[in-house]
Amino acid sequence: MSNIPKYLSYKAAWERINHALEMGFYLEAITIQESIISDRLLSYVLGVTPEAKVSTKSGLGKLISHWRKHAGSSLIETNKSDLGQAVDVWRDRRNDSVHGLVKSTPRTATMQPEDFFEMTRQTAEEGKILARKVLNWHKKTLRDLKS
Repeated sequence: MSNIPKYLSYKAAWERINHALEMGFYLEAITIQESIISDRLLSYVLGVTPEAKVSTKSGLGKLISHWRKHAGSSLIETNKSDLGQAVDVWRDRRNDSVHGLVKSTPRTATMQPEDFFEMTRQTAEEGKILARKVLNWHKKTLRDLKS
């Protein structure tokens, strides 16, 4: 990687994700995972469609939509699972995790705290796997485009 500051940011991000998971700081891990996924999707989308109306301020849902539109069948993994769909499903779980501890419709019970924290743990563990898959997909796609 020729962009040393970006490399150092990624190195720090993965160290923080691993530390956060070890310490049970699942919301921190989820937030950093979203940053990694968003960064790679933004890189891809602007790489293939520079005129796309996306930026570092674009939400994950918008980035996923553009990504899936342009990446097409390259998101289908060897086991026939759809990486684009998996990331979009994770995005919903991420929303539930980030907002779900106390936010609810008025006069509606919230999830029990122990259930909420188990959900955030699962979301963070899945996010780590998906962030790595998105990174790998991005690297492979760049290699394929260059050859």
